[in-house]
Amino acid sequence: MKKKTIYIILACVFAALAVAAAVVVIVNNSRENAGKKLEDLRDSIKQYDTADTAALDTKDDLIDTEKDSETDTGSGSDTAVKDPFDTAPDTNSEKDTETGESETSVKLPSTNDQLLDFESLRTINPEICGWLEIDGTLVDYPVLQSATNDEKYLTTAYNGSYYIGGSLFTQATYNSSDFNDPVTVIYGHTMPDGTLFGQLQSVYTNSWTFSSCSDIKLYVPGEVRHYKVFAAVPYSNIHIMYSYDFSQEYWYNLFFKHVLDTRTLGANFDTESTPEFSDRVLILSTCLNEDSTKRFLVMAVLVDDLDS
Repeated sequence: MKKKTIYIILACVFAALAVAAAVVVIVNNSRENAGKKLEDLRDSIKQYDTADTAALDTKDDLIDTEKDSETDTGSGSDTAVKDPFDTAPDTNSEKDTETGESETSVKLPSTNDQLLDFESLRTINPEICGWLEIDGTLVDYPVLQSATNDEKYLTTAYNGSYYIGGSLFTQATYNSSDFNDPVTVIYGHTMPDGTLFGQLQSVYTNSWTFSSCSDIKLYVPGEVRHYKVFAAVPYSNIHIMYSYDFSQEYWYNLFFKHVLDTRTLGANFDTESTPEFSDRVLILSTCLNEDSTKRFLVMAVLVDDLDS
């Protein structure tokens, strides 16, 4: 009787192990398939936007020619509103959440950058509002924004399917989808395999790769924007966009002063590229590896703003 019981227990254990192994295989295959689909998307979409042929011809002509010749309204409080990796921020804000792109003329890329075909991208998902790329890293992904659910892309892939890693995203409650706000925060998970924002900390805590990967490209309809990284810091998990009103010079300067005063292991700065009020800044936000209750932030200023 005892032997029979032991055999039953062993059979149950082996069955449980088999099920667990099958689940691991399914999860890994799902992750690999998601990654492969995203790679295929990159390859198919990274082409000149046919709608901008005239602009590209003009760019070629230019290249050939060159060869020839304040009210205090910010909150600034310690209100316990955390960023989206902890709890959902207040989505009842009266702040403008319009998702349409601003009406801007086609801007020629400053290098031989290719414009992306956003018409094709938006047939995959109309909530794709940009594409982020950092040479020398794995960061080469679409950026999404939901008009109705700020936390949607925590666990939703770029094509709308469920994915534990989610997508890179901005929050409509706090940022417009055209990336023209004074400060735009792009959120992404720290994936163990280095995908999404999984490489940010290892790249930007190293002083050499901090410099060599300082150019961040953001593709938006009809335009490629270049940003220069000026800071990478471990930071608290406060909800930055809720806590600071960056439309006010006082709060804008106060935040970046706090950042630049950071003295901690893993912080790096380029003090020659620090922003001034009216410069547009991207903040890439992800979990800190050593402490998931904190964040690792990479900050970059739009080069055109620095040059103006």
